[in-house]
Amino acid sequence: MANIFDNPAFQFLQRPSMEDFLKRCQQRFNRFGLSDADINDAIKSACDFFYIPMPRMIQDLTNAQNGQTMFVNWDRGSYYDDVLCFNMQQLIDMKIDSKDAFSLVMTHECGHRVLQNTQFPGVANGQWESELCPDFFMGCRAGLWNMNAIDKVVMGLILTNGSPSHPEGTLRALFIRHGKYIAPEMHRRGIPLTIQNLINEFMAFRQQNLNEILNQQHKYYRF
Repeated sequence: MANIFDNPAFQFLQRPSMEDFLKRCQQRFNRFGLSDADINDAIKSACDFFYIPMPRMIQDLTNAQNGQTMFVNWDRGSYYDDVLCFNMQQLIDMKIDSKDAFSLVMTHECGHRVLQNTQFPGVANGQWESELCPDFFMGCRAGLWNMNAIDKVVMGLILTNGSPSHPEGTLRALFIRHGKYIAPEMHRRGIPLTIQNLINEFMAFRQQNLNEILNQQHKYYRF
């Protein structure tokens, strides 16, 4: 007689094999100790900072060819089709090595979710601004939540080169550090920390640094 517990419906009752156990251990090692639950919790706390729902899907692209840490969606007016992707090796190469640091990177990606229907001014339809504002948000969260891991994130980013899609690392670090300083200051002064107020502060700081932004963009754009 066949064993009914061999049916796939009962697989959750089976003890994991040593191969499965070692695979999970290796996965956690490759994620600097983070379990699936840690990943989920880190992303949830990033979502909670913006008061937005969890994404529809979370994709680990670490072992996918050309896998990137990024945000993807189809409907710019909805949070409910959002997909957050991460490449853990890419993050490790950028000195991301803790749950808090990972959560801060996810704050940047959630910043893209919040801004998905926002059009910035600037070269190439505000391409760099659309990256600098989520960086600024990341700094805001670090400053408000006392997340010291931001220093490690900044050190990893500051060494990255720019491109037509992403600003130079030094510029990104500048906006992160401003967010870390100004958000607690806004709170102290009683300014509501709404998304729009934070965007307004970002735009004011962008205007102060517009010449530097344009100077750096000349390396990647002709205008």
